[in-house]
Amino acid sequence: MLNRLRNMNLMKKLIVLLILFVVIPILVLDLLVAKKLESITEEQVGNALLQLVEGSHLTLDRESSDFDEKTEKIMISQEIQSLVSISTSSEYERFETFKALDKYLNNYSTNAVRYSLFFSDTDKQYSFVPNSDLLNNGIFYSTNLNALSWFKEVSQAKGKGVISVIDKFGYNPYNQQTVAYLRQLNSIYNGEGVIGYLAVSGIETPLQMDFTPFDRYADGEVMMLKNDNTVLATNTDKFPIGAKAFVPADKTEGVYKLKEADGVEFMCVLHTSENTNTKLLMRVPVQSIISDHISVQRLVDLIMFIYFLILILASMYFIQSILKPISRLARITNSYHPGRPLAIALHSDSKNEIVLLNNQFIRMTDRLNQTIYDQYELELKHKEIELSILHTQINPHLLYNTLESVYWHTLMEGASESAEMIKDLSLIMRIGLSKGKLLIPVMEEMNHAEAYVRLQLFRYEYAFQVHWDMQEEAKYYLIPKVILQPIIENAILHGIKNMSQDGELWIKVRKADEKLIISIEDNGYRQANVEMLNAILKGKENSRGFGIINVQKRIQLHFGEHYGLHYSLREGQGVRACLELPALTDESGLK
Repeated sequence: MLNRLRNMNLMKKLIVLLILFVVIPILVLDLLVAKKLESITEEQVGNALLQLVEGSHLTLDRESSDFDEKTEKIMISQEIQSLVSISTSSEYERFETFKALDKYLNNYSTNAVRYSLFFSDTDKQYSFVPNSDLLNNGIFYSTNLNALSWFKEVSQAKGKGVISVIDKFGYNPYNQQTVAYLRQLNSIYNGEGVIGYLAVSGIETPLQMDFTPFDRYADGEVMMLKNDNTVLATNTDKFPIGAKAFVPADKTEGVYKLKEADGVEFMCVLHTSENTNTKLLMRVPVQSIISDHISVQRLVDLIMFIYFLILILASMYFIQSILKPISRLARITNSYHPGRPLAIALHSDSKNEIVLLNNQFIRMTDRLNQTIYDQYELELKHKEIELSILHTQINPHLLYNTLESVYWHTLMEGASESAEMIKDLSLIMRIGLSKGKLLIPVMEEMNHAEAYVRLQLFRYEYAFQVHWDMQEEAKYYLIPKVILQPIIENAILHGIKNMSQDGELWIKVRKADEKLIISIEDNGYRQANVEMLNAILKGKENSRGFGIINVQKRIQLHFGEHYGLHYSLREGQGVRACLELPALTDESGLK
């Protein structure tokens, strides 16, 4: 790790050090503090909620105790105890008893809480009394008390009060439920004698009124539960009366977390009362509890973001003003080779010493490159002049006339192939001279190339095939003369001359994107080293490839460094040589 850090440049070192010693420590510290604060917040809120639930449950127990005292008072009242020995011989007396009991119970009933008495009437002596399916409360006589859903639980309690969920009395087609305080009325004179059963329905209303301390938690769900987790009172529609609330079997009291299937996590506070055998459960979304913490955390995150932004801007300024110029200077110094342009623009004028040094180095390389280019151009022009002088020493007309005479003489003697060779040689020499011009139309260069290829076909006994493809519009663009012959010669000598009629050569000329593209492809069976060929063209291999180097230099001398020759592998097999030149029809567009 240290070795890798040591080998990095200054810019990367600064970035790595900022990440390791500034960004990561601050992010880790922020994460740890946020988690710790969240844990402390949940613990404190949980303890506060537990105290609130315990106090509220105590209030609910008092409410249950009030019902217990009232039902106790009703049970020991003279009106109830006198029913043990009441005469039932007269229907009138039974009716009067019913009226007295109904009036007595009405003193206890309210709009929300209603008191009802159930008596056994196996002999149907009180058939004139409406049943509980018609009235919301009152005195009811049943021929079969066992049919009541709550009867078994109440009778087993032996006179103790029971809080249970039952169907509402009266017309109830939708089976609406209510919470009732149920009690068996025993004779105080005979402990085993059962007078009837008292049902105080609608007690969920006063119970739920005691949930007001929880109103401060808008998302809180408060439920009073039976021992079997049946909901007796609630402040949420999510758990209606009579529904079953989920409480883990191992939880009887305290604070715990519960994650539901939809991914919402709740903090649950549970308290159990031994007096009433009920539970009070409060559920609050954890997200709601830590909402203030989240707001503070977001503020901290915003401050951190601003801090990081300032840090990034300061780092960028440091990199831009110091490290980047140093890195740039080191990079261009390492990549510079005499004669090759850097293609790097100068910085704007600045008093920064590093920027000044960078600009001076670029100007120095430009001057050195210009000197090299001038020297190269002078040498090339000198050679061109020497070549032109040699050509001018030959009498073109005499040479052409002599070759023409030899051509006709040979043709008359019947040696047609020799005659064609002489004609092609004449064409090659004529184009090579080109009246002293350095640039000729593509059509003339293609004529020269065709003549050369015909000579080679005759020489190698037509051992390969040649395919010519030239766009009509490309015929008149200018090209340095005699640049195709060296490339075609390489393709024949190093690719297809020994392939026994299987060798093929493709020469294509086309225009694309204001460029003249000439490709020379062969299907040679030997794997060519195109990397070495391109290295020769770039001047990295100086001991070989004089023909293609000459072509490359002549193109770039006329048209610039953006044009030239490039080699690549052909699909299947063989090599492709591609020449790129500007599409010019006159020399006015030259550099």
